[in-house]
Amino acid sequence: MLTVTQVSKSFGDLTAVNDLSFHVNRGEALGLVGQNGAGKSTTFKMLLNFLTPDTDTITFDGQPISESLLNRLGFLPEERGLYMDMTIKDQVTYFTKLHNYPTTKVTQELPGWLRRLNVKGNEKTVIKNLSKGN
Repeated sequence: MLTVTQVSKSFGDLTAVNDLSFHVNRGEALGLVGQNGAGKSTTFKMLLNFLTPDTDTITFDGQPISESLLNRLGFLPEERGLYMDMTIKDQVTYFTKLHNYPTTKVTQELPGWLRRLNVKGNEKTVIKNLSKGN
């Protein structure tokens, strides 16, 4: 279970997150909705250890968030950070190389993942031609 307890984060005189607390049980998904400047991105950056909270803690199953857990987390910001002119295969291969995943396994496993995830395209589909949901 993910637990955020009275977390705050400031940047100089600007308080981006103030006394935030919530928990997410296994199997649940988390989405934050709010106005620009409400602290949504800052909260996710703290969850992903990109930023350190100024106060209190963020834990998973009672433990600080570890690197091994971060390797299992997914984060989908509205701006996806994808290379729009790459094919699906090239994009996936690029990201897997960042995690030292063998390219030969990408070639073997990608068609199955595209089917399982119901992607409306194939390995040669260019990213900009996919819907946001894909």
